[in-house]
Amino acid sequence: MSDKPPKIRKTEEPYDQTLVKHLTKGDPCPPLASGTLRIYSMKFCPYADRTRLVLHAKNIPHETVNVNTWIKPQWFFDKNPSALVPVLEKDDKIIYESFITSDYLDELYPDQRPLHSKDAYQKAKDKMVLQYFNDKVNGAFWKAAGKRGQDPELKEKFLTEIEKLEEELEQRGTNFFGGAELPGMLDYMIWPFFARLRNHFVLGGNDLPDSLPVLQAWKARMLEDPSVKSILLPEKAYIEWHTNYRTPTTMFDEIEC
Repeated sequence: MSDKPPKIRKTEEPYDQTLVKHLTKGDPCPPLASGTLRIYSMKFCPYADRTRLVLHAKNIPHETVNVNTWIKPQWFFDKNPSALVPVLEKDDKIIYESFITSDYLDELYPDQRPLHSKDAYQKAKDKMVLQYFNDKVNGAFWKAAGKRGQDPELKEKFLTEIEKLEEELEQRGTNFFGGAELPGMLDYMIWPFFARLRNHFVLGGNDLPDSLPVLQAWKARMLEDPSVKSILLPEKAYIEWHTNYRTPTTMFDEIEC
């Protein structure tokens, strides 16, 4: 740790300048320049991934400060009382929670690839599906992952919940929930969990079963999306992080990505 504010270094992506180190207790907060949009993130977090996907899809210039979410810097509680990522900050304006930050960006930059449908009814339907995901799928995901897919009842519960997504996408008849050509907001909000199916052992290390062919095809298309590719990490990195998180061997920067 150092008393000097860590420097933001440029990454390969021109729109994103990233502080790669995850700041922890005792690390000062880097100064934020006027007019600069910053996301406080954590590179293994599926919730932060939601907002990172939106930033990339809309090509929004920003900088990233990664936070150690296990041993958090004290100043981070001033950004978000819950001390959770993602958090957006620009010119003393602070926004947090993954759904809220993502919607905020879509509204703040309306001319840069809108991610919500312009049709009010379709937008409402998407939000209902997302609410279902948050209420049902999210919890089933973490419960199955907690048992590494070895509890048949929890695994079956997760599969039952995502069958609703299979049916929804089949009814829409499009490549993505957001339409035929490109992923939309709903796609990006649920994607981070599908990216972690195998490496978080939700289904015991397996991917989507053949009983869900529509979601299988959707996942294959999502893996080709430039925004998804921009944040996707090697399977080994996710496994190493998930296996050790919230244990004495919790790792962040030590994991090779």
